[in-house]
Amino acid sequence: MDDGFQSQFQGETDGLQTRVPVGELLTEAHFDAERERIFRRSWLYIGRESDVPEKGSHMVRDLPFLKTSLLIVRGEDGQVRCFHNLCTHRGNKLVRGGAGCSRYLTCGFHGWTFETDGTLGTITDEHQFRDLDRSKLNLPQVHTECWEGLVFINLEKEPSVNLAEWLGEMYGQYEGYFDRLVCATRMRVVVNCNWNLAVNSFIEGYHTKYIHHNSVPDYQGGRVNPQRHRPWMELFERHHRYSAPANPDHKYTAAEAIAWNWGKRCIPSFDGDMTGMPPGVNPGRVDNWAFDIVQFFPNIVMAVSNHRLMEMQFWPIDVNHTEFIGTVYLYPPKDLGERISQEFVRSRARQVVFEDLNTLEAQHQMLSSGQLTHLQLSQQEIAVQHHFKVAGDMLGNRGEWDHGQY
Repeated sequence: MDDGFQSQFQGETDGLQTRVPVGELLTEAHFDAERERIFRRSWLYIGRESDVPEKGSHMVRDLPFLKTSLLIVRGEDGQVRCFHNLCTHRGNKLVRGGAGCSRYLTCGFHGWTFETDGTLGTITDEHQFRDLDRSKLNLPQVHTECWEGLVFINLEKEPSVNLAEWLGEMYGQYEGYFDRLVCATRMRVVVNCNWNLAVNSFIEGYHTKYIHHNSVPDYQGGRVNPQRHRPWMELFERHHRYSAPANPDHKYTAAEAIAWNWGKRCIPSFDGDMTGMPPGVNPGRVDNWAFDIVQFFPNIVMAVSNHRLMEMQFWPIDVNHTEFIGTVYLYPPKDLGERISQEFVRSRARQVVFEDLNTLEAQHQMLSSGQLTHLQLSQQEIAVQHHFKVAGDMLGNRGEWDHGQY
């Protein structure tokens, strides 16, 4: 590194490309291939077990780009399952949206009911049906596994790997972490941008000195690391994570001084206390640590720290639009002072995210012009290189990718 700062790196770099072609990335044909070969074959994070807290709790997650609606349900046995949100009588959407809690799931079309484990219950006026095979009329189930309170689903008929194999080395490294923090705020925004570009913006720190120069101008790096190089980075088979550097030279603004007088430091100044943290959090145990960025391929990015978690989901709508769902989780406040302090954290996090999203729309518009054929990526953007390598492997076109074609 030209400023003398030494980064620690772990992982395999074979197959990474510093020049990534974008010619076909923004086409319908490429998006169709991503939908079928990436999203239908990946383990996708869909929600939290706490979203369905008691027996009979259920929530709907519509995925129109996959032409389905999913129903996540906690059964009477306490197990969390996912089903296609489909009445097996005439194909009506069983639950129209939102969340609820009930002993049975009832279709509003003809009154058929289903148990919370997906078993067909009541068929109204059943004696009028001929050749009825109840065993074939249960709710169509989606492969579901839970990890550390997070719910993942896989839409393949038979997944090629289980969730533990999909998550790899990270699987056993976050024990108890996600239960430490509680939901503080959630935002949903439709961005005029391809989902790859959206994910890419949140998995590199090269941009932070420039996009966020007004909102959080000096929250990373400092004199010892002025270019904000990542002090720790790991590439896994499918996913990656890195640690972001805090700025030990940061001076509190007046608003920060008030916020941190009443609550824990979260952003833009950071408390590096690692007490009770599992090994996956700040895995390199670097000094002047701010937070980790973890990408769960393909479309989930989490900013992990000791007192705050920013969870970012990037769901494709079509080739040119992405639904962004951002959720901030914070430590449970013990008094009014901490709640007021957390309002500052929520406001600052929202401002930083909106700066990123605004830039993405401008980037997508100009890439759509076709004037730029390749993205030229630096070592600061190695996670972006890795994202496209994993995508290329799943699309089965690595050779064409390497030659700048599709």
